[in-house]
Amino acid sequence: MKEVDEITLVSERKELGQTTAVLVADQVSKRYVGATSNALNNISLAVEPGEFYSFLGPSGCGKTTLLRIFAGFEEPTSGTILIDSKPTIGVPPYRRPVNMVFQSYALFPHMSVLENVAFGLRAAKRFSNNEIGEQSREALKIVRLSEYANRLPAQLSGGQQQRVALARALVMRPVVLLLDEPLSALDVRIREEMQDELSRLKRELNLTFVMVTHDQAEALAISTRVAVFNSGNLEQVGTPSEIYEHPKTAFTAGFIGRSNLLAGKVVAVDSESIVLECDSCRLVCARTVGGANFAVGDNAFACFKPESVKLVPRDSSSSNTSTGNNLIACQLASSSYLGSLVDLKLTSRGASATALRAVIPTAEMQAFSSEQLNGDEIYISFEPQAVSAIPKAVVAD
Repeated sequence: MKEVDEITLVSERKELGQTTAVLVADQVSKRYVGATSNALNNISLAVEPGEFYSFLGPSGCGKTTLLRIFAGFEEPTSGTILIDSKPTIGVPPYRRPVNMVFQSYALFPHMSVLENVAFGLRAAKRFSNNEIGEQSREALKIVRLSEYANRLPAQLSGGQQQRVALARALVMRPVVLLLDEPLSALDVRIREEMQDELSRLKRELNLTFVMVTHDQAEALAISTRVAVFNSGNLEQVGTPSEIYEHPKTAFTAGFIGRSNLLAGKVVAVDSESIVLECDSCRLVCARTVGGANFAVGDNAFACFKPESVKLVPRDSSSSNTSTGNNLIACQLASSSYLGSLVDLKLTSRGASATALRAVIPTAEMQAFSSEQLNGDEIYISFEPQAVSAIPKAVVAD
């Protein structure tokens, strides 16, 4: 297993001892019959009450498998699952204190909105008709669909159908609400509205949400914490800002937004920074990732975000080097005007000719002439605090 995976799992396993966690996976693995590799590899994580916790990753990374294990639709090959502090392996879905909202909504087309919401209560056979009606109408009120109670699902928009599915899950008063890519079928405008709706529900109901998504922007916008999955492994767990600004692996750095990676060798280490000798530059990194320790001679990557980059006038490049600022000689490949920003595609000088990105405010770009930008060489710079050192051993394959 990767070095940083071990760091992540140890960190997460510390949380498993906390009695407040409402959803726990401890060393959970899953291998489907006939498969040659695991869908999940020793996953450990803990979800606290009131969190909006997202499982994020590309298709086939294991995030939906873990959600289905929590829901009871799959059983793990090994490991432990706790829901509300109780072991749940072998417990059928309808006996678990969780409800799942499916990507396809799964509404009954022949039933009214109110009947769809009431379905779970009727199936439970422990509520009176008055209780069913009262609780179903209250759930519709929560999702702001009271006036649509008598309509059929086909008479609603996609966003409204999604809110019906939410109401049907909320009416059962689950300990945790599980969401399987709930917004993926919606257009951009409605998706943004539903993101606001989910945030409102979490805030007003103090309910625990666990959402599967492959949309990085969606996860960052509404989550309190994000678990990044890759090929059945848990790459990193953290707040949206931690995941974006302090990636622990090259996979996370590349998957969450855009990141620049420059390969180098460690030539100096002290208590405040790590210095990498790269193909065409020397970079000072003020941060490491995942508690990784570096020694002189180690191979590593310098990771920095495009928005942390500044363009440096050619005539001041020497003075920037003398002040210790990181400086890279590049050639401009192309630029894209984005209104208030300009997206630059660059290639670093040197044998490796690494592709880099820089996002520069348009106002700053106006200080450079076309001759300066299109010449043989331009320079980019960034502060040491903006760059992290990533062990080369944890770069995703």
